[in-house]
Amino acid sequence: MSGKTESIMNFNNELELKKEGLEAPKNNVSRRRFFQVAGGMTVAGMALAACHRTPPSTYFVGSGDIGLLNYLYILKQVQADFYIQANNTPYYGMDESELQLIADLRDHQIAHRDLLKMILSSSAIPSIVINFSPVTFASRSSVLSYSTLFEDLSIGAINGAIPLFSNTAYVPYLSKMATVDARHSAYVRDIATYNSFADSTVITNGLDQSLLPRTVMKTLETYIQTTFDASQLPN
Repeated sequence: MSGKTESIMNFNNELELKKEGLEAPKNNVSRRRFFQVAGGMTVAGMALAACHRTPPSTYFVGSGDIGLLNYLYILKQVQADFYIQANNTPYYGMDESELQLIADLRDHQIAHRDLLKMILSSSAIPSIVINFSPVTFASRSSVLSYSTLFEDLSIGAINGAIPLFSNTAYVPYLSKMATVDARHSAYVRDIATYNSFADSTVITNGLDQSLLPRTVMKTLETYIQTTFDASQLPN
């Protein structure tokens, strides 16, 4: 069995064990290597699909847990593509530390995107068509502003989605994504405006925002050319 196949099977086995309330087996494959492998497989698959696929006018996101996972997968595609573009066309005046930051954010969001795609398996919607025309990638303030917007949107989306899941096996993975995005949001804020890492988006009771799927999908419409039927998402 190849290392790629084994890592994917280990992940799927872990999910199945969690569904049964059992302890997952220890996996010696490093987490970083796992995401490198999964990311490489996904990029190759997307390249092949782009050559042969004629997308429908509207994608059905799904219902229940599958719909929620696809909804978050859409969001993570937007985030990953945003940072891929920001890395490919660095904004004017980007220094070495900021270049490394944007690269790290890209790698994290690709990992999140590919993890959700792997969980969804054959239920995953196809890759979507992005519209980043509102973003000026040559501008530092524009890139950091939209980075903050997408990170905050992701945090709120995950916080809002978690209580809607029937299968709680997904919750640990989603909560870890949300905490990583919260680190992103704080760091991007701080380099954009010093000492603003925890601003008014953290509400007065010390909790981050929680957003319902319909609110997030409405915001995402600006940045996606693909249209979706999200009418069956839990709300």
